Amino acid sequence: MTPLADLAALEARLGRALAGEERTQAEAALADASAQVRAHGLPWPDPATAPPIVVSVVLAAAERRVRNPEGYRMEMQGAYQYQLPASLPVGAALSEAEIRLVRSAAGLAGIFSVPMESLGGSL
Repeated sequence: MTPLADLAALEARLGRALAGEERTQAEAALADASAQVRAHGLPWPDPATAPPIVVSVVLAAAERRVRNPEGYRMEMQGAYQYQLPASLPVGAALSEAEIRLVRSAAGLAGIFSVPMESLGGSL
């Protein structure tokens, strides 16, 4: 299935053009993020029908993976140390907030009423 966001939009977020192996990895990241978004939302077979917030979630997840393909949470060199919070998703994984956004955009959030029947009568 076609990714819900395109490579040009990802390059705009990154602020640079992608080439070679990095471009191939970015395309895979967009496909992976789109698959996860579809798993939590709707199929959106035509990417043009996906809500803008869904496209934004796909781009955010793909951007995380392109910027940090190994999924490092911490790096240190001499006195320099950088650490990401353990609660942040790595790779193309979606955060709980992103999942809620996708489910809401798909109309799958909220309280539902489900009619039930038992032994031939309504409950």
